[in-house]
Amino acid sequence: MSRPRQRRETEVFSLSFLDCICCGFGAIILIFILSVAQKRTIDRISVDDLQDRLRRLELQVSASKQEVERLTKLLTAAQSELPTLQKKTNESQLKLTDRKRELLALLQQTGLLKDALASLMDKKKALPTVDQAPLPIPDVDRRQYLTGFRLEGECVLFLVRASGSMLGETVEEASDLLEEPDYKKRESPKWQRTIRALEWMLATLAPETRFQILIFNEDANAILPKRADEWFALSDKKAIAEIVTKLNQIVPSGSANLERAFGKVRTLSRLPDAIVLLTDGLPTSSDSYLSDGATTDEQRVRFFREAVRMLPERIPVSTVLMPMSGDPAAPALFWELANRTRGALISPSKYWPES
Repeated sequence: MSRPRQRRETEVFSLSFLDCICCGFGAIILIFILSVAQKRTIDRISVDDLQDRLRRLELQVSASKQEVERLTKLLTAAQSELPTLQKKTNESQLKLTDRKRELLALLQQTGLLKDALASLMDKKKALPTVDQAPLPIPDVDRRQYLTGFRLEGECVLFLVRASGSMLGETVEEASDLLEEPDYKKRESPKWQRTIRALEWMLATLAPETRFQILIFNEDANAILPKRADEWFALSDKKAIAEIVTKLNQIVPSGSANLERAFGKVRTLSRLPDAIVLLTDGLPTSSDSYLSDGATTDEQRVRFFREAVRMLPERIPVSTVLMPMSGDPAAPALFWELANRTRGALISPSKYWPES
């Protein structure tokens, strides 16, 4: 009889189980080693970054210390100046107080002056009003300066030459100014003297005398064309203002046709009682005698005599002969005209009518 087989006992810790345990433990050790190495790298980067930030902070702290030192010095200086500034402030306040007192005194004086001015204005309103002349007379004592001029009568006509020659006292001076802008022509000394002479004579007219003004160069026209048929009175302030404005707008230019100017006298609504001619020499053009190019002295004499034929009879013609060189026959011919018409002739200085 055979022996029964004994049952083999199972071993828990077999070789295969130990192998698995060892492999797992080795894997854990490997993972631990790899994690520690990576952590060291990360820690190293963080340390370098912190050291860099530390250096920047140290620089900022150093700069802040320097700024604090500078501000401390400024504060010390300001504190040292504070007593001086306080003293100046006190002095300024004292001065301001004095100024306020002065201002109050001035205000009181101003109030008194206003009251006095109001009182004077009330007295002025109570005075009788006197109309002033539209054109002030430069010197009342010189009313008779134009000795021999017959400005009496109901109507006086002024003929004013506005040719290019009225810009200068020599042909060369007038020619040079003809090339200048209009405003310079209007401001030429000779033309300005002519305007002032006309204004002076207008201002010295008798209150009852009426007047008209003709401006002539190549043509002749009333100074106010829309009112050519009127005779103005000095009391007509609107007309006087328009005339003065127009005189200051005229630009001397062109030739001088005295024949056309004298012929224009016949077309007026009423013949004048006296004529005052403001010119600087003989005419340079004529409707009766045409001239090619520059006129000669003989032609200008002919132009003058033809112009005189156009004058109405028995009207005194007085001439103000402004200075102009190169016209030797002019004084004699205008003197002849004055004698024939019982007028007058003056050849004023370059400073007339101022002196």
